[in-house]
Amino acid sequence: MKTDSIVVKESSFLDGQLGVVAKSNFKRGDVLFTVNGPILGKPTKYSFSIGLDKHIDPIKNDGKFDFGHYLNHSCDPNTFVRIIEKDDLPYIEIVARKDIESGEELAFDYASLEYDTIVSGNCKCSTRKCRGVIHGFKDLHEDIVRQYKKEGMIPAHLLHNNINQDRPNSKDAKAPMAKNIPTH
Repeated sequence: MKTDSIVVKESSFLDGQLGVVAKSNFKRGDVLFTVNGPILGKPTKYSFSIGLDKHIDPIKNDGKFDFGHYLNHSCDPNTFVRIIEKDDLPYIEIVARKDIESGEELAFDYASLEYDTIVSGNCKCSTRKCRGVIHGFKDLHEDIVRQYKKEGMIPAHLLHNNINQDRPNSKDAKAPMAKNIPTH
């Protein structure tokens, strides 16, 4: 699966898995691709939360996976997800969080979109900011929430649901450990 600007190929950090890789340079704020698909009432391993009980399954009309199916997690993501509500057919845009060079794997932080992700386990992103564990927004450290809010990366359904949530407030606090399940 490919376009002139992105391709699905072997992940650069997840052994034996596929990822979405840039074939062109992108600037911060560029829309890299969109994800459409059926709206589900419950999350799946590959769906994108657009509400607490609304999830887009990244499947095309022909039944084939779209790029969103292959977008992996990173604790220091180079993309973020923007929810677009349009005429009862919501979709999402994958947006460059920073400048991206050709050859870089695209990734987003699952905790920036999912309240309590079903894809949990040991993180393998290997970034300098790796938290060691994949989890949902409800367990995201307060300092990361503040940064993501500042960047406009957190959808309204998560902010409204989590206003009074007690959360870790130190980078040194341990995140809850979860089963070792492969990422996206």
